[in-house]
Amino acid sequence: MLNVALIDDHPIVLAGLVETLRPYGQYQIVGTGSTAEAALNLVRGGSVDVVLLGLNAPDLMIEAARDICAEGAATKVLVFTGSNDVQQCIAALSVGAMGYVLKDIAVPDLCYAIEEVASGREFIASSMANAVIREMRLAEQRRVANASVSLNSREGQVVRELLNGASNKEIANKLNLSDKTVKHYMTQIMQKFNVRNRVEVVLQAQRIYGKVDGQTRYYA
Repeated sequence: MLNVALIDDHPIVLAGLVETLRPYGQYQIVGTGSTAEAALNLVRGGSVDVVLLGLNAPDLMIEAARDICAEGAATKVLVFTGSNDVQQCIAALSVGAMGYVLKDIAVPDLCYAIEEVASGREFIASSMANAVIREMRLAEQRRVANASVSLNSREGQVVRELLNGASNKEIANKLNLSDKTVKHYMTQIMQKFNVRNRVEVVLQAQRIYGKVDGQTRYYA
């Protein structure tokens, strides 16, 4: 028997979850609620094996997952959401959630997900799994690459302006530097990136710092 707490900030969804899981004898619904605070109170108040956490606001959901997981490893968090945002899924997993499923999930699959996270195994919605795994691999590659290239503060500023498409003269004006000093920093950056020219600096910086939705995201 698994003790399950159900949290959702839409009353009709919460009622539907209760009615959906009630016929399944392997689940004991030990409490319901509509807020992060309610979820924490349920976890603190007794034995909860799995919290099915459905909060519409992403920040509240991530914070609630973090706080629940901080209470102890005994309670597993399964995020139950309508958002297929890959970064949100990764954020939830990074704070300790064991699973991430979408609200259009079939009932048998939801039950399977609950069983999996209760057993300590991660479960990600099948429609998102490949994208999440790919993004986590890319993030790790960026982390390793970034660790291998150590830029000082000024070099980082120059690279940021390069990624924004600025010319050397524009960089000099923006950073209150002379053209000669900017060229000096460019030489240092090329040496650290092991590239030969400005274009290769930009390409290497994009590989290291990544792109999101077609836009360069600068991590340094």
